[in-house]
Amino acid sequence: MRRSLLLTTLAAAGLIAGLCPVAWAKGETAGWITTWASSPSLPIEKLPLPFWKPAPEVQGTVRYTLRVSAGGDQVRVRLSAETLPQDLLVDHATVAVADAQGHVAPGAFRTLTFDGARAVRVTAGAPLVSDPLDLPLDAGAVLVVSLHLPQPVTVPQADNNHHTDILSGDDRTEAVALDGARGEDAREIVSALLVHAGAQGRTIVAFGDSITDGFGAKDRLMRGWPDQLAALLRAKGRRDIGIANAGIGGNRVLRGEVGPSALARFDRDVLAVPGVTDVILLEGINDLGLSGLPTLRTSATHPVVTAEDIIAGYRQLIDRARARHLRVHGATLTPAIGATFPGYATPEKDAVRQKINAWIRTSGAFDDVIDFDAAVRDPAHPERIRADYDCGDHLHPSDAGYRAMAEAALAAIAP
Repeated sequence: MRRSLLLTTLAAAGLIAGLCPVAWAKGETAGWITTWASSPSLPIEKLPLPFWKPAPEVQGTVRYTLRVSAGGDQVRVRLSAETLPQDLLVDHATVAVADAQGHVAPGAFRTLTFDGARAVRVTAGAPLVSDPLDLPLDAGAVLVVSLHLPQPVTVPQADNNHHTDILSGDDRTEAVALDGARGEDAREIVSALLVHAGAQGRTIVAFGDSITDGFGAKDRLMRGWPDQLAALLRAKGRRDIGIANAGIGGNRVLRGEVGPSALARFDRDVLAVPGVTDVILLEGINDLGLSGLPTLRTSATHPVVTAEDIIAGYRQLIDRARARHLRVHGATLTPAIGATFPGYATPEKDAVRQKINAWIRTSGAFDDVIDFDAAVRDPAHPERIRADYDCGDHLHPSDAGYRAMAEAALAAIAP
């Protein structure tokens, strides 16, 4: 009786609506899935490598053009300060559905809110999710997300398959074109897009390193095999399966350096992902590649890694996923002999890779196996990637190679 009276009083005062986001007030706690993702990385100090670029400082209007995998009738945006040393201030954030080339029509921009407010502070070390926004979004659509940052922020990692348009100065988050903006390679402050999908909606997390993140892909809106897989699923009529790309270039299973290690970030990037039912695990090539090599920043060397070390890491990830009733798809490590990084791939390290792949294929530890190695290797030289599947560094696939990997993944995943 007292509880009923209290609820009636609160409702009359308008407090319940103020405390509950709209979707939760309706009781709709189910149906949210992840349709796009970018895993937060760690700050990277200067490396003596020709491809290394310092992470840029961003301030003003920051715009991301992103292709979603699954569609829905509402959208939420997840911002991340999880690897930033300072709070992230956002005084205006907008979203707009664009055409296939990323062009936005006048009047298409919609303002995001955070617990009803337009401006928000994202606490250092934490994420923050926007309120639900009614916005029909087709599977495969392009979404433009714009943030106005009144204070400068240095993003953790510069990757050439993560593009940001930056325009210094006043708020231009509703501008059709950011005239005068500069383009930067930078991981996104936006770490995920969520959509409210139908009852059959679900998310598959692609968990790995740069080969999952899509290094070498020519189309910035198609990040490697995960986006290729999403396109294949849509072609088969499955427009409610989201693919969350949790790849970080340079990432390793056992140790952090370029991004937290797989063991350290698994809860954040897999277990906590809305709608997740499956994870595809493709990681370990950097553990092998850096094994025994100089650290580049000091006189020390990276610890030598064995097949047993990697397998022990896999077993831990499998156990943690199974505790949450997720299906775990084990992916074989792709060839690396000929990789341009000195000492990264040797016959001895390739023998360890083959031992790991044999365990993935035959141990029965995974729910099923996706044989990426078989999909992209040169039949005449199986320790090397096929020439037409090679982006040029003999390690990362080309768009054709990523397509072959996506086809191998599709065959193993029952839609």
